[in-house]
Amino acid sequence: MAESDQASPEFAPGSRFDGYTIERQIAEGGMARLYLAHDEGGLRRVLKVPRLTHDADPVSVVAFENELRLARYLEDFPHAYMPVSRHAGVDNYLVMDYIEGTDLWSYLREHGCLDETQTIALAKKIVRCMAELHRRRIVHLDIKLSNIMLTPEGEIRLVDFGLANHLDLPDHIYESFQEPKGTPAYIAPEQFFGIRDEPRSDIFSVGTMLYEMATSKLPYPDAQSVLGVVSRIKREPVSPRSWRPELSEEFTAVVMTCLQNVPDRRFVDMDDLYAALDRIVPASPPSSGDPQAANVLLPRTTETSLLARLAGKFQRLRRVVEGDRIDEIKAWIAEHQRQLPPTRYRIVAALDGEDGERIEAINREILAQAIRQARLQPSIVTALTVLSDHNMGVAADERERIELNADYQKARQQIAKLIAASDHGSLPIGINLRSGNTVEAIAACVKDYEADLLVIGAQERGVLGRFVLGNTTYKVLTTVKCPMFVVQQATSINRPPGVEDPGGSAQRG
Repeated sequence: MAESDQASPEFAPGSRFDGYTIERQIAEGGMARLYLAHDEGGLRRVLKVPRLTHDADPVSVVAFENELRLARYLEDFPHAYMPVSRHAGVDNYLVMDYIEGTDLWSYLREHGCLDETQTIALAKKIVRCMAELHRRRIVHLDIKLSNIMLTPEGEIRLVDFGLANHLDLPDHIYESFQEPKGTPAYIAPEQFFGIRDEPRSDIFSVGTMLYEMATSKLPYPDAQSVLGVVSRIKREPVSPRSWRPELSEEFTAVVMTCLQNVPDRRFVDMDDLYAALDRIVPASPPSSGDPQAANVLLPRTTETSLLARLAGKFQRLRRVVEGDRIDEIKAWIAEHQRQLPPTRYRIVAALDGEDGERIEAINREILAQAIRQARLQPSIVTALTVLSDHNMGVAADERERIELNADYQKARQQIAKLIAASDHGSLPIGINLRSGNTVEAIAACVKDYEADLLVIGAQERGVLGRFVLGNTTYKVLTTVKCPMFVVQQATSINRPPGVEDPGGSAQRG
């Protein structure tokens, strides 16, 4: 066991923790252990306790932090595990309702795909839960069969809000990751381009589940790599009737509408999807004494079926006329971003990732200056550190992956500690870790976030120190096209127009 793991809380059956009696450990993930426990009144709960280990998967760490952030908005949500965030000397942990039953993926694996009537009935329960979630301004962004719990009473519970986004909160929690998160076969095309504020992304995921529940197949089974994802976006899914011809045209039309490449072509919202499901009248099963035949649905040959086929042909023809599907989604994203309200003033605070008291002192001043500037107007601060020794996207083996994760966790914890010690109040401060060439990484971050101000530190070097502020800082000054504030431990040079001098130095890049 690694040294960092030895300090992690690990409880044996019968032990006590913060008023709970541990029954047993039921799961362990990249960031946390899950324990089944009961409180003093005998009520069963699930405790999600962080492992506090440096080799934890970075995605799992941030996802756990996101669950803690959203817990207060789900405490009274009857369709989830209703988490409560608590603190007990091991950092924050989650207390969740114990949900009896099984996840939907395991259920279908055991029982096989459902008939159309069963699929619609179950889908309506899921959609009703999702509609209520969206009314709370929360987009799940990771809906899939394994994140849906089916209770013995046949009720639905949503789990795993690690990727979720509250639309009324600054969505800075995932700044650490530029690539999309979620299961590629389930997440919507716009999520691959960084869009995390679109409720209709969940409609795409529900459509994927409908497809899978009715056919035991995924509409995009090969979307597990970068090339697979690009190929997925470029083409339409195969109709579910290709696998099960007995599925009705109406049901197929609902599924294919959910899976539209562009959100505007999907259902307006979950209520609209629910109404569409409610209108479907599945074909009657054959009047046969064969018990297996009762689960087979007859194909439709009605006028409505003909109209649905014609509508599908029209949609495919329109795709040919309109051109490439990737161009379609990119055009939608550009329009979506154009219609967004003005964003907050964005400040990037570039912190030095090295160790040492002098570096720590400069980093404190960089962050303090960024916070001072942020108080002049509604702002979001991004604390950036560049890990130059690793390519964070590639690990040759398990040992290198663990070392990479450890470096990532160390840097992230250093920044988090710095933020916690600062006088930032309720100011949203995100953490962004990048790798590679420092100057290029800073320039990319400034470009990605369309930063309004870059705050960076510099150490004097020799007689020319006041003119050449260290090699890296000088390169940033001459490369990055953004107003800058250069911190030199309370020395002062000049500042960009309109930027007050609170004790550091500023220079326009």
